[in-house]
Amino acid sequence: MNIGLDIGYSATKTISGKRRITFPSVVGTPDKARFSLNGNSSVVLVCPDHVQVGEGAVSQSRFLNRREDRGWIESAEWYHLVLASLTELTAATAAELRVVTGLPVAFYGDRQVIRDRLLGDHRTQRENQRAQTFKIIECHVIPQPFGALLSVTLDDRGRIVDQALATGTVGVIDVGGKTTNLLSVNHLSEIGRETAGVNVGAWNAVRAVRDWLSNHCPNLDLRDHQVIDAIVARQVRYYGEPVNLTDVVEDVLEPLAQQVLSEATHLWNGGAGLDAILISGGGALLLGPVIRRHFRHARMVEDPVFANALGYWRFAQRLASR
Repeated sequence: MNIGLDIGYSATKTISGKRRITFPSVVGTPDKARFSLNGNSSVVLVCPDHVQVGEGAVSQSRFLNRREDRGWIESAEWYHLVLASLTELTAATAAELRVVTGLPVAFYGDRQVIRDRLLGDHRTQRENQRAQTFKIIECHVIPQPFGALLSVTLDDRGRIVDQALATGTVGVIDVGGKTTNLLSVNHLSEIGRETAGVNVGAWNAVRAVRDWLSNHCPNLDLRDHQVIDAIVARQVRYYGEPVNLTDVVEDVLEPLAQQVLSEATHLWNGGAGLDAILISGGGALLLGPVIRRHFRHARMVEDPVFANALGYWRFAQRLASR
């Protein structure tokens, strides 16, 4: 089974074939609703630890763990996100997996840490389900924004279908939760001097909007992922009444996008020498419109939230056909 695994600070995205999984990158205590007319879709792991993961943790857990530091790939929380995503992909009690994943360009030196953590056998169990054993036989770690490029360069069998991108000089702006990755590629090879990370992402917008809400809606207590939902909707409800956040969000996003553009323009000498610029990542929906106004040859990849995971999976398909 070939898997594209994209564990971001904001959300975890996993793809295998037509199966696509996403949930907030949040781990919490296993507190669940005792009764629900909609059923119980919480992901609760009882092995190796008793934790709740994703949407259920955001809405139900009394205590949450959500990290944004470089060392989180060595944490128990990161590992719980990996296991939860695998249990969402398959109910098989045993499976052999080929995994492709990524790291921010600034942290790419840590790729061996991920390989060491993932290669080999992993045993887990979800509440009220059978135990599962996943054997990861291959693990490839690539620079994160390469996933977006591969998502449009390769097809579902791993074959090159866009020769212009595969042989051209392409920039990728991958807007994540904590960082934005700027990648420059020629003939599918990284140009190191034109690749960098910017410490700006969607969580900067979350903090700014949270500060505004604390002043204007002081009795509203939202968790981080609920603030993200409010930013996307450009609205929040306060005592049952809608509060329009459009102006607030736009005022926040413009300076964030300008920080990204400043670094990209410097790295790429204005961008005129690039054949194309691709915009991807969960934050692309927020910052993408401003970036496109600056670079006339920039375009949003299809489904930017899943683009990296899709590219990882298509690369895994290519590796499997060798």
